[in-house]
Amino acid sequence: MSRATMHPTKAILVETVVEMLETIKPADIQADKVLEISGISKGSLYHHFEDLGELVETAQVARYSKWITVSVDTMTNILPKAKNISELRTALAAVTKATQRHDLSKYRLERARTLANAEGNPRFQKALAEETDRLTSLLEDLCREVIEKGWFRKDLNPRALAVFIQSYTLGKLVDDFSPNRVPEDVWNALIDGIVINYFTNHTNQ
Repeated sequence: MSRATMHPTKAILVETVVEMLETIKPADIQADKVLEISGISKGSLYHHFEDLGELVETAQVARYSKWITVSVDTMTNILPKAKNISELRTALAAVTKATQRHDLSKYRLERARTLANAEGNPRFQKALAEETDRLTSLLEDLCREVIEKGWFRKDLNPRALAVFIQSYTLGKLVDDFSPNRVPEDVWNALIDGIVINYFTNHTNQ
């Protein structure tokens, strides 16, 4: 459930914890502080959530989805404007540059931490799985559109492409903490080379 369709009180509680997680670890979130900042009563908190843990989990899912949504929105705003495969390649390079920046490393780490936090917690796993599936489906639709236009190879599976895109974006975390990081232009050129040389339909130039 998106915050736009949540009960207003529930949405305020989630947004409060989303903002708190910017500087506080999930395990350190305290109910009294949430209530103080949000102005919501204790009774309302436990009316909308089974316990504080569920609220914190919901906020973590919201933060997890935020940065994938940014990538999806970037692709949605750029890719449909391409009128031919040459413009598509330019658009794809712009998407790579926007989503692979080193200054996004904090959010890649947070997404990885959220996935780890869900281990052994069926409730959290279910909420995270549902949101991940929703976001993957959005990317899948974009990939399918490009395939149907004949710009990507028709033998490619749009769902697999959607997972691959998320995987190399999150996987850049491996390099984020290296003292010898791969330069952004080198990394981006590698991604663009894979996309252009393997994904695009070379019979439709």
